[in-house]
This record gives sequence, structure tokens and C-alpha cells, in this order.
Amino acid sequence: MTIRSQKYLVAALSLALLAALGAVGSVDAKRRAELMKTRAPLTAGALNPQLERGKLVFAKFGCNACHGAGGVGGVKNINAQTGGEVNGLLRVSETYTREELVERIRNGVPNVDKADPTGPEPPLHMPPYKDLVGGQEMQDLVGYLMSLRPQAGEAKSEAW
Repeated sequence: MTIRSQKYLVAALSLALLAALGAVGSVDAKRRAELMKTRAPLTAGALNPQLERGKLVFAKFGCNACHGAGGVGGVKNINAQTGGEVNGLLRVSETYTREELVERIRNGVPNVDKADPTGPEPPLHMPPYKDLVGGQEMQDLVGYLMSLRPQAGEAKSEAW
């Protein structure tokens, strides 16, 4: 191999390396942007201990069993007027005041309206938590629920 061909080979390999670094940088930038999107809620909880405690209360009393992790909803509730699913909680702050939400948690939702009046009763309903959640736990839970928001671009859903 001549010196001239070696120079061309080094130049070609350098260009290939430069292109690969550009591609990796682009992929890494996208990955970091996605990571920052998912970190935002974690940062809010770290900055506000009440939100973190409320999240623990949400899990402690099994709210996530019906309302989904993070309150996103989607758990099936056959023949429920809410589209056959338990409502998510991402828009609670748009629908309720803090006081109304406390009452809703205390009293529960004993009756869920049927989508088909001749069909079966929806199996899931929210029990009252008045004897279970109170004081600081209630304040933490309500604070957490009021902080939940849908992801950017998510369509507005029916009231909870």
C-alpha cells in the first residue's frame, strides 16, 4: 500500500468516524430529552415532600388498583358509563376543589351509572374512605391528586 493510498484510507476512516459521532450525538440528545420528560414529576415530588407522601398514601390504600399507576386510569369496569373503564385522575384539579375532592374520597362512589341500562351492574365502585384516610394522610393524598396532570398533547377526557 502506497503512502498516498494510506492517506486516503485515513481520511475515509476519519470521515466515517465523524459521521458515526454525529449520529450517536443525535440519538443521545433525543434520549436525554425523553429522560428529562420523565424526570420532571420526580423532581416535583423531591421538591415537595407532601407530593411524595401523597403518592405513598395513594399506593397504601390501593387507589392504583382501580385508577392505575400514577392515576392514569384505564382499568376495565364492564358496562360503566365512563366508557367501560375506571376514570383516570389526571384532570381532578380541573373538576374538583380540594374540599370537594376530600368529600368524594370520604364518601366514595357507591353507584356507578350503567352504559347499558339492561346490562349488568359495573363491578367496580369506589368505597368510602372516611374511616380509613384522615388528617395528614388525607391532606397529602389530596395534594398529590391535585398535582397530577396529563402528558402534553393528551386529549381532554370526561370529568371524573
